[in-house]
Amino acid sequence: MTLAYLISAHTDAPQLKRLVDALNQDAHFFIHIDKKTDITKFTSIIQGENIHFLDNRVDVRWGTILEVEYQMNLIAAAIDYPKHFDRLITLSGMDYPLWSNKRIHQYFREIGDKEILTGCDLASPDVSPKHTAIYRLARPFFALSCFGNKGNQRLSIACRKVLGALGVKKSLTLPNGWHLYKGAAWWAISEDLGSYIFNTYRENAEARDYFRNSFGQAETFIQTIAFNSPKWAAKCMLTKGDYPGLAALTPLQFIIYEPVIKIMNETDYETLMASGKMFTRKLISLESDKLVQRLETRE
Repeated sequence: MTLAYLISAHTDAPQLKRLVDALNQDAHFFIHIDKKTDITKFTSIIQGENIHFLDNRVDVRWGTILEVEYQMNLIAAAIDYPKHFDRLITLSGMDYPLWSNKRIHQYFREIGDKEILTGCDLASPDVSPKHTAIYRLARPFFALSCFGNKGNQRLSIACRKVLGALGVKKSLTLPNGWHLYKGAAWWAISEDLGSYIFNTYRENAEARDYFRNSFGQAETFIQTIAFNSPKWAAKCMLTKGDYPGLAALTPLQFIIYEPVIKIMNETDYETLMASGKMFTRKLISLESDKLVQRLETRE
């Protein structure tokens, strides 16, 4: 059982190092560092033959198609590597394991061909309009070199407001008939499903065009590809009924999203250990140090 951890990070190199150190057993690490960040802060302290920092880095901007781009770069790096991985597991650099490596590997041995990828069908009449409204808004994305990041952001917001005022709405069904699915950006899938997702991304220009001006693509693009395939949908984790919230759609990570993503500390230890989740986020250096120390010394 060999695992590939696909990690996205943009800050706190010491926290990423202790995450990698904690999981460094029968595993490889494919790490994307936001292009805006000085990568040497990470590469100078995180090293090893099984640690692979991506060269094709993306200038990530939240809520844009660029998030899908770095996801695809991570998947491509793992499936192109000359070694078979039993699972591709996405993590943030601010995650940390609540389980031992032995337990993690045992879990993935026992689940067989089940794909740890959740999805809620946003085109279903069971999903309340209050949960789908934001996905029906067209959100144009601009990356014009003459404007810079702030200028492009202002232009994107202005166009979004104009389209909203004109009543322009996106369908929750793609032009090819696919339903739009929502899940979490954190999943654990087989290498075969990873290959299917990446090949679809590369070959299906119609899908890419739909998501180019969508919302939350990092939590919808992969899910939409997988759940619109009868073969893969049967192995994934469909959530029926109304949208249950992002925490409920995050199967492996313990996260408190409301009112903002909570930074975990030592006072959260008992709650985390009782959660049954494999990982937790969000941890940061200094504030979470005592929590990490307890997690490192647990039996």
